Amino acid sequence: MAKFKFTAVDGEGRERRGMIEAPSRQQASKQIRSYGLTPARVHVAKTENTSGDGTVRVRSSKKPMYFGSAIKKKALAEFTRKLATLLQAGLTLLRSLEVLIDQEKNVVFRWILLELTESIQSGSTFSDALAKFPREFDFLYVNMARAGEASGMLEVSLARLATYLEKTERMKARLASAMTYPTVVMIVSSLIVVGLLIFVVPNFQQIFVDELGEDAIPKLTVYVLGVSGYLVRHWYLVFGGVFVLYLLKKLFGMTPLGRSVYDWLTLRLPGLGDLSTKVYVIRFSRMLGTLIESSVPILEALRITRDGCGNTHVMNAVERVRLRVKDGEGIASTLLATKIFPTMVPSMIEVGEETGDLPDMLNQIADVYDEEVDNAISSLTSLVQPLMIVTLAIAVVLIVLALFLPFIEIMQSFGNG
Repeated sequence: MAKFKFTAVDGEGRERRGMIEAPSRQQASKQIRSYGLTPARVHVAKTENTSGDGTVRVRSSKKPMYFGSAIKKKALAEFTRKLATLLQAGLTLLRSLEVLIDQEKNVVFRWILLELTESIQSGSTFSDALAKFPREFDFLYVNMARAGEASGMLEVSLARLATYLEKTERMKARLASAMTYPTVVMIVSSLIVVGLLIFVVPNFQQIFVDELGEDAIPKLTVYVLGVSGYLVRHWYLVFGGVFVLYLLKKLFGMTPLGRSVYDWLTLRLPGLGDLSTKVYVIRFSRMLGTLIESSVPILEALRITRDGCGNTHVMNAVERVRLRVKDGEGIASTLLATKIFPTMVPSMIEVGEETGDLPDMLNQIADVYDEEVDNAISSLTSLVQPLMIVTLAIAVVLIVLALFLPFIEIMQSFGNG
């Protein structure tokens, strides 16, 4: 049988697109009409290859050039949710992928989906096909799919995975939104101050020297003029130095020592440390709960969770937990010994272990800390915003005062004269 792509019109006049299998174009049209659709265009799927057993495989087009991941996490969550919904509606995996391929506008991700389809048609499992694209489908994604295949409930596993991805992206969006305003204010403030020092302050220097003399200029004005003059004469050194410091910071962060230092500061900085710890608790709890709920073995679930934590110190703590669980100990007691997670987390996990409902308890932990992170972000934002505005105001006032003081002395000298 061949595969046919079609464009049809439903009873309400809306255009429908899809793909079906049929022995001929006439049979394909007949099958489309049986769905209550009026076929407008039916054509054979491009670039087909028939194997020795007579099955038709739709080959994907030439691999497009791209760097990094072909799809963002938000779009991946949407794809996973759609795939789970189609499977729950009774469609086969191949048919579900074909429907999503027709809807996909991202050329690169469309090519990846075509590759997945071809791999499955060639006899690979869905999880093995996903594993060929580690930048798009990480260990968590592949293992969730593998667990769903093993249990015969792929659609349920994908639905849980979609929920995990959606909640994770919502949390990232909240953090990004909270940081946007302070970052913009900081950048604008810096540009205003630098602009005043480079373009405004130098215009007054000669006036002050001519009217007061260099020795009579107020100390604050001398300091501001000195900073302004240095920026005007050596602006390339200043901006170059900032760039070099940023580059050194990035390079240092790429080393094991640098990453360890930055991750330690992330957990220990006043104000931010508590917020970061809660974010890692959410990530740990939601990921581990989702994996266990999908019947992934506990040691494998801990290994995947460890790799997905994103902080070396948290990863080391989860690895210690994994090794002790391997020796027969419980998660709660070993997690408490790491002294990284808040004490409430091991306590709730202990209840989950005793009641035999650990996945649900882990998801409850994630939900509780989700709300705490929301409150912490709101508090931090309300504190940072006025602090930034006050800092900008102080910098501008100092510059204006430095320019105003010499004029007072000039007017006093005119009055005395």
